[in-house]
Amino acid sequence: MGKHQENKFWSLSRNIRDVVGGMLILNMLGLAATASSDTLETVVQSADFAINGVAVTRDGRVFVSMPQWTSVPSPSVGEVLAGGVLTPYPGNDWNRFDADLAFDRFTNVNAVHADGVGSLWVVDYAAPQFGPVIVGAQKLVQIDLASNEIVRVYRFDKDVLPDGAKLNDVRVNAKTGTAYISEFGLGAIIVVDLQSGDAFRALDQHSSTRAHPDVVSSFLGEEFRPNHLQVNDIELSADGETLYYQPTGGPVMWQIPTKAIAAPAPNADLEPLIQVVGKTMTIGGVSRAPNGHLMLGSVQDNTVWSLDPETGEKTALIQDDRLLWPDTMSVGPDGYLYIPAPQLRLLPKFNNGQSKVIGEFSVYRMKLPTSYQ
Repeated sequence: MGKHQENKFWSLSRNIRDVVGGMLILNMLGLAATASSDTLETVVQSADFAINGVAVTRDGRVFVSMPQWTSVPSPSVGEVLAGGVLTPYPGNDWNRFDADLAFDRFTNVNAVHADGVGSLWVVDYAAPQFGPVIVGAQKLVQIDLASNEIVRVYRFDKDVLPDGAKLNDVRVNAKTGTAYISEFGLGAIIVVDLQSGDAFRALDQHSSTRAHPDVVSSFLGEEFRPNHLQVNDIELSADGETLYYQPTGGPVMWQIPTKAIAAPAPNADLEPLIQVVGKTMTIGGVSRAPNGHLMLGSVQDNTVWSLDPETGEKTALIQDDRLLWPDTMSVGPDGYLYIPAPQLRLLPKFNNGQSKVIGEFSVYRMKLPTSYQ
C-alpha cells in the first residue's frame, strides 16, 4: 500500500482526536450503563485457569477457552456442566498439555466458537505462557458436538502463517463452508475453505488490520499501549455477508463484505469496500446480539457496550468492576450474554512475575434487554 492510501485510512481514526484531544486515549467513562451490577450472574469460576472465551450452542451447552497463560497446565477447552462444574472437553489426550506433543494436543487455545450447526471450533495459537509460537502447532480444530469427537484439524503452511503470525479468534459461515480467523501477530484475516482446507491471507498487513500506533489505553487506571496487537476481534453479520473486525486497541470497528474476500485479492482492490462501522475503544472481545448489534467488551471501564452497525452509535449495557478485561462473549438461546473476565493484565506476565489476580477467574452472564432479542 502506498503512503497516501495508508494515510487515508489512518485519517479516519485520527479524527477521534477531535473528541478526546491529544493522544488517542480512548475512554468512554461517564456514560451511564443501562443495566445494574445486580443483573450480573456467575456462571462458572476457576482458581487456576484464566477463561478468556465462551461459546454457547443452540441447545444451551456452554464451552470455554482457557489459554496456557501461566505455568499451571491448562486443559485448554472446557464444558460447563450443571452447577457450574467445569470439565475438560472433549476429555482425552487433547486436554493434557505437553509442549513436546503440541502438534496433536491443545497447547494455547485462544478461542472457541459454536457454528450453530453442530460443531465447536477451537483456535490454538500454540504459544504457551506468552512465549514463542511452537512451529507447526498452530491449528483450527473442529469438534462434532453430537459425538464429542475431533473430526478435523486444519493446519497452515508458511504462506498463510509466516514467522510472527499468531491465530486469535474465529467465526464460521456454515452456509458457505468458510472460516475467518483473525491473525494478530502481523495483521490479517485468514480465510479458510473448510471443505478443501485451502487458506489464504486477506487484508495482509493492511492499515485496518494493523494496530494504530498512537492508541493509548488503560486498565484499572494504568496506561498501556496495545500497538503490538494487530487485528484481534472479529464477528460476522447474521446473514454472513459482512465481516466486522478491529485491532485490540481500535480505535474504530471496520467492516468488509465477505464476498470481497472470498478469493485472494490485493489490498488496493479491497480498500474501496472497507467501511468504518463506528468509533470504539480497546476491547477484549466482540459478539453479535440477535438484533445485529455488536457487543464490545471494554477493558478500560469494565463495561459491555452495544454498537449499532447501522448507525455507529454505542450504548453501555452494563458496567461492573468484576468485568476485568471482558473478552470473547457469546449469546445463548436463553437470551443471556455470557461474559468471561480473564483479568489479563493482572497475570504475572504483566506484573514482574507476581500475580495480582483478584479472586477467581469467572464467567458471568446478563439477560439482554428485550429489544436485543
